[in-house]
Amino acid sequence: MKYILKSIFLLSFVSLNIFADDALFMKYADKSINSATLVERQGLKYQVNTNTPFSGRFITYEDEFGFCVLEAGSYKRGLLHGSFEEYYGCGVAYSFRTAYKNGLEHGEYKEYGEEGYLTMTGNMRDGQMQGEWIGYEYGRISWTESIKDDEVISAIEYSYYDNGQISMKEAFNGNDELHGICEAYHQNGQLKSKVEYKNGTLINTIEEYDFNGNRIN
Repeated sequence: MKYILKSIFLLSFVSLNIFADDALFMKYADKSINSATLVERQGLKYQVNTNTPFSGRFITYEDEFGFCVLEAGSYKRGLLHGSFEEYYGCGVAYSFRTAYKNGLEHGEYKEYGEEGYLTMTGNMRDGQMQGEWIGYEYGRISWTESIKDDEVISAIEYSYYDNGQISMKEAFNGNDELHGICEAYHQNGQLKSKVEYKNGTLINTIEEYDFNGNRIN
C-alpha cells in the first residue's frame, strides 16, 4: 500500500510541475522570447543577428527543451526593466520577485522558500537596499532591519517559544552589537524583563516581572 501511495505522490508532484509550467507558459510564451536567443554586447542585451538593443519579455528555461521555467522578466533598450521573477525548479514556486528600472533593481523585493512561504521583503531603489527589510520564518517575523544605501543602520531579532509566543526581542546597531531596548517574555506572553544596551554593553535594567505580570523591581 505504501508503494502505491508513494507512486501517487510522485505522479502528483510531477503533475504539479507540469501544470505550474503550463501556467507560466500560457502567461508569458505568447509574448516572450527564449533568453537563450539573447547575447550581451557592452552591457546590453541583443537578439542574435540584430543591432538594436532588445526590448520585450523573456523566459529563461532550465533545459534546452524549453520545459522548466527558471526566470521571467523584461528588457528595455537592452537593460532589465520592469517585473522580474525567478523560480525554483520547473516554476513550482517563486524563488524571488523584484523589479528593475533601467538595469537596476528598483521597487518591492520578495523572497520565498521552496515551500512557497515568504521569507523576506524589502525595497530596492536604484540598485540599493533601502528602508525597512523584514525576515520571516515559519510565518512569523524573525528579524527587521533598517537599511540605508545597502548599510544596516539598526536591527531587531525575534525569538519564539515552541508554543509560538515570543521569547526575546533584541535590538542591535549597525555593528551587530546589542543596542537599545531589549525585551524578554514569559512563555505565557507576559513581559519578563526590559533592559537597555549601548554598543554591546548593558547599561540599565528597566523593568522585571513575574509570570503573572507583577513587577518585581
